[in-house]
Amino acid sequence: MPVLRSTGLINAPLTTAAAALRHTRTAELGLRHVGVTGHAATRPDVLLTPGDELAFRARIARLPVSLTTRIVRADAGGLSSVLVAGPLPGLRHESVLADAGPRTLLTDAVHWEAPLGVAGRIANVVLIRRFVLRVLAARIAAVRRLAECWEGRQVVVGTAIVHNGRLLAQQRRYPAKDAGRWELPGGRVEPGETEQDAVARECKEELDVEVRPTGRVGTDVPLDNGMLLRTHTAELLDGEAEPKAVEHHDVRWVAADELSDLDWLPADRVLVPALRELLSAP
Repeated sequence: MPVLRSTGLINAPLTTAAAALRHTRTAELGLRHVGVTGHAATRPDVLLTPGDELAFRARIARLPVSLTTRIVRADAGGLSSVLVAGPLPGLRHESVLADAGPRTLLTDAVHWEAPLGVAGRIANVVLIRRFVLRVLAARIAAVRRLAECWEGRQVVVGTAIVHNGRLLAQQRRYPAKDAGRWELPGGRVEPGETEQDAVARECKEELDVEVRPTGRVGTDVPLDNGMLLRTHTAELLDGEAEPKAVEHHDVRWVAADELSDLDWLPADRVLVPALRELLSAP
């Protein structure tokens, strides 16, 4: 199976680069420059999650080509997809992210099988490889533009509090359009605060409990209000403490198999696969 790779440095943290990599706008901004149009067959203009499908249309050597791929991985380490419909016998796309000091290294790779026997192998060398290299370069440029644009946004922290194998979720009371929906605790990082300080303060204000930040989960999530949601993991300082719904309608401890049952706010819903993996870890 032929494979082509391309790499690029992005001036943004890894979790911000991962958000840009997952965003459906990457296909729109990047691939249209090489004659490819694409859209999410399941959910437009959002962060992709495993199971989402992307439909693409392109012209290679003036021949129209349509294909559909399915996302099989989308997390802070990268993104992968496989072909589910199209003219190629096989196609796999893999993007891998790695910390590079204050920047992020993106390695984009496409593996495919050429069709039509000998004729396909000739087309593979002459046409397909050249086209794939252009696509990879355009994708990396699109990820870089989005990530570097988002990197300067004000940060809102979310908090994944885990206790006895369950996650704390809180149910919104207001505004009216969000009432009854669920989210993770959190809020804006105030001037002079670290993200960890904001996590501790927000949990005290919203839940009347003290927590200790322990790490990160998921990728950043760009919000419609121009901010950037960044989710931290945390544990209760007092394992016997009972979180209270100080500002919300209700709070609830949720097991991994219950996460999909809640009506999450959109920004939190895209974190569900990462939260499920967090709760399922030994």
